[in-house]
Amino acid sequence: MKKFSTFLAACLLSATMAFGQQTMSINNGSFEQWTTSPAYTILTVIDLYDSYITPTGWHTMKYAIDTTVPFVGRIQTDVPLQIMDKDTAGVPDGNYAAKLKTFRLNQILTGVSSLGMSLGDNDTVVMPTILSIGQLETEPVMELMAMLPLLMSDPSAITMLDTLDFNNYSTGGMNLNGFNLGKLTGKYKYEPATETGSDAGGVIMIATYNDQTSGKRKICGGGFNQNLIHTHAYTDFEVDYMSLTDDPSIVPDMLEIMIMSSASTAMELGSELFVDKLQLVEAEDEPEGIATANAEPTVSIYPNPSKGKVFAELDAPANIRIFNQLGQTVAQKNNVSGKVSFNITTPGIYVMEVSGSTFRTVKQIVVTK
Repeated sequence: MKKFSTFLAACLLSATMAFGQQTMSINNGSFEQWTTSPAYTILTVIDLYDSYITPTGWHTMKYAIDTTVPFVGRIQTDVPLQIMDKDTAGVPDGNYAAKLKTFRLNQILTGVSSLGMSLGDNDTVVMPTILSIGQLETEPVMELMAMLPLLMSDPSAITMLDTLDFNNYSTGGMNLNGFNLGKLTGKYKYEPATETGSDAGGVIMIATYNDQTSGKRKICGGGFNQNLIHTHAYTDFEVDYMSLTDDPSIVPDMLEIMIMSSASTAMELGSELFVDKLQLVEAEDEPEGIATANAEPTVSIYPNPSKGKVFAELDAPANIRIFNQLGQTVAQKNNVSGKVSFNITTPGIYVMEVSGSTFRTVKQIVVTK
């Protein structure tokens, strides 16, 4: 009877904790509503799409037609960069999921050659279909995405954010309305173009706030998961949120989410990412009964670089989390002080976050073979 009572108490506690953790819906996050756009033809000469569909409330990147081409009635237009469809096979939520496919430009701009236009090297470049909440500016976003791994892994690179205005990269986004963002969760499956390939899908979050002093919309945090690997069945995934500021007064109010059919350096033509059931989960409260120090501790990390065994030495209690370059937590210890050890088995660049109720410090860790 005592064992049963203990088991019941544990179940009730787990249920209370699960119930207490709040979530926030993403508009059309299960991709049940779709918008069909009609045939996309310019001057009845350039045939682009018979028709195409996108999830209602979501956007894809655009390609600007070269307006210097000397044809009558020059039209400046932005062509959607997407090969996308609904998925209906075994979707985890509702009737549909979103299917994003990796492509080449010449698969879309099929009639360009009839006007004597050339796409140059873009004829052979493989591109991902990118689905986003806000409307992305193609070239600036590509440059920003190349910077993200550095921003998430190198604290000294965060100063680069002061020069950026996110309004130049994305228009719109999701209003957080004070939600304390902890992570993005969802379901996915991935079909790379080749069974033996190393292609993978990816999801990026970028959180921003309106800086009253500069008038810029600045990046203050985010996360990314570039490891949505080959799986035939829908599988859980998550993207942990990591703040990039130590200032507690800076709170994100807008969120951009980007879903990419390919996020690998080994991008393959024809890889397909299926996504469904997206939602935001609030940041978890610190475990009850664990006191977090108000005084910021002095932190020493050694050896750094290391072969995998890393020590942190603190002169006051704090919580420690270690993130990899995908923004995923690889190690965590709460309310620790003195000499603390961690074993990291995979070589790479990591971020150690040391935090309490009134402070947060990040340090870079390098693990070699």
